[in-house]
Amino acid sequence: MAGVASSGVLHMNAALSTPTTVFLCGHGSSDRRSCLAFGELVERFRRYSNFRIVSGTLEFSERLLDEQIALQVAPGHRFVLLPLFLAPGMHVGEDLTEALRRARRAHPQVNFLHTPCLGEHESMEAILSERVRRLAGRTDEHTAVVILAHGSRREEANRLVQDIADGVWENLGGPLVTAAFWKIQPDLRHTLRELVHPSIRRVLILPYFLFEGGMTDRITWEVDRLANEFPKFDLQLDTVLGPDNHLLPLMQDLVEKTLESAFAIA
Repeated sequence: MAGVASSGVLHMNAALSTPTTVFLCGHGSSDRRSCLAFGELVERFRRYSNFRIVSGTLEFSERLLDEQIALQVAPGHRFVLLPLFLAPGMHVGEDLTEALRRARRAHPQVNFLHTPCLGEHESMEAILSERVRRLAGRTDEHTAVVILAHGSRREEANRLVQDIADGVWENLGGPLVTAAFWKIQPDLRHTLRELVHPSIRRVLILPYFLFEGGMTDRITWEVDRLANEFPKFDLQLDTVLGPDNHLLPLMQDLVEKTLESAFAIA
């Protein structure tokens, strides 16, 4: 057994010691606040990680994603794409996959890998649970929590958000926790209608978004409007996730596990 364990450690060390470029892929935005916040997250991860960190965006760039990737390919490096998306929607499931396919055709000598998207990390539930504790101070039967996500045409992405909400509920051991969506049903208004109950007085709304932008502005306006429609509730809106440094170890872990898995298969 000791030999097996030693072999595993050697494999892991070899996987992590090979020169590696990590490409942080964001959605992209026309909003300057979102662009700056994306750049700040990239820089924070660059300081945190021991890998070579580069970045690009799927949209709002002068170049296609595979062209951005081509500019960052380094001789002798493995290339790992880390999608900075919070759910595996159409962009992750189709657009990024197709961009990597084109990059592999253009650079057959490079070992291209990709991690699950950031939101698929198992510790996302813990981060959101801690944010609820920070926002609420104390949670009880008079409190409900809504995780408000974008929403996707891919049911897999929406199911992940509800699974995360279920995990937060288990972690907190008290308040009702559910998911709502901005682009699809159930939306925030529908969810608040479902939460109308004599015991619930406070609703904590966690925007499941990385960066501020036009959409988070509209969410703020909608929460203000709904506060008038549902005067019984004390609606409290949290901030976006991107500035939270607890994301950095999740990002590092996604890369390391992808490298270890690829090395074991090889």
